[in-house]
Formats: sequence, structure tokens, C-alpha cells
Amino acid sequence: MIQLPRPSQMPPLTVVGAGKLGQAVARAWSDAGGSLGVQVQTGMAWSPVGIVFEATEPTAAVGNLTRCIDAGVPVVTGTTGWHQDLDPVKRAAAERGTSVFWSTNFSPGVHATNLIAREAARVFALLEGYDASIHEVHHTQKKDAPSGTALTLKSHVKQGGWPDPVAVTSERTGDVVGLHTLAWNSVHDAVVLQHEAKSRQGFAEGAVLALRWTWAKHLANDHGVYTMTDLF
Repeated sequence: MIQLPRPSQMPPLTVVGAGKLGQAVARAWSDAGGSLGVQVQTGMAWSPVGIVFEATEPTAAVGNLTRCIDAGVPVVTGTTGWHQDLDPVKRAAAERGTSVFWSTNFSPGVHATNLIAREAARVFALLEGYDASIHEVHHTQKKDAPSGTALTLKSHVKQGGWPDPVAVTSERTGDVVGLHTLAWNSVHDAVVLQHEAKSRQGFAEGAVLALRWTWAKHLANDHGVYTMTDLF
């Protein structure tokens, strides 16, 4: 891994979005010794400075990322539901020489789950009689369904060589932080891989790591669009 600066050695963090994730990342950044700049809420005017963490809504994400790219300010985003527009963001970042880090989930445990799922898919692709499915559960305030984490998990299953469809179902209830279950079922047995987030702290600390990594890439003029598979 590249040498990472401490948050105290980095510019103040601008947090765009006052939702659960944005608040958790702001707290984790402060706890790690970083200083906070502007915390942008809906409707506020803002200009990208230093380094930005973006966690808003799918309809706002691309505009926010483009604003940072145009200003030459590195940005990390945890917004989901916009990734059909990832290619234009990649082109803009390449043209302007800016670093963008995106992830549907910053939890290192989720990243490990994805890698396990990919390898499991390779094995199950060799077997007969199994169906694959994903079920995700989140709090009632989560707006996108299926979750970005579930869609990323599905993509890893397909990358592992699973040839058949993967059914994805969603549930919104209470204040569930995040529960993702991948299952292979046959008439004889079921094999289940599950990740349960117990708090948002894991997401927030993973986002702080992504911010430090992205700033290091920015200082090295190693610009591009990155995600969790680049970080680990």
C-alpha cells in the first residue's frame, strides 16, 4: 500500500450531504485528527476546496462530482444509484487530471465478502442444480433499491464466472444499517454468505481510509477514478 498521510496532514474536509453517512464520516474524520471545513446541506451554495466527501442522492451525485472535477479537487463519493453515469465521470476525470474515488460500500468487511463471493461463484459455476440469489435489508430512509452494495455483490458473482441469473430482492424496515445475504440453493442444500453491518462506524472508518488514499494519489499526480478493489 502507498504511504498514506494522516488526516491531520491533509486539508480540511468538505462534506457534501448531511445524511447518516455524511454525518458518520464527518465524526470519524474529526476523531482521526482531521479538520472539518464546510458541511454542505441541501440548497447550500458551495465551492470545492481541499478534499471532498460526497454523500447525497443519485440525482445530485454526478453534478457534485463534476463540480469537483472541474475545480481540480479530489473527491470521494458514497452515493449509490448513479453508476450508470460512471463512464462520463471517468472521461471528465481523465481530461482534467482529477482523482475520484467511488464505492457502494466502504466497509472492508463488505469488500472481503465480495472477494469471497467471486471465488465461491467460480466453484458453484462448476456444479449443477444451484440457483443464486441476493437479499438485502436496510432502514426505511434508504431511497435506492436494490442497494448499491447488493448490485456490487452481484457483479462480483458474475465476474467469478456464474453463468445464470442472480435474483436480487430488497426489504426496507426499521433502522437496519445493512444486511446482505448471498445464497446458492439446490434441492439438497443451501450455502449462505452473509454480511451484517452492526453500525455505520465501519463504513465511516473505511471512507476515511479512502480519503487518505485518494489524497496520496492526488499528491503523486496519479489521477483517475478508483474504487475499493484499487485500495486493497
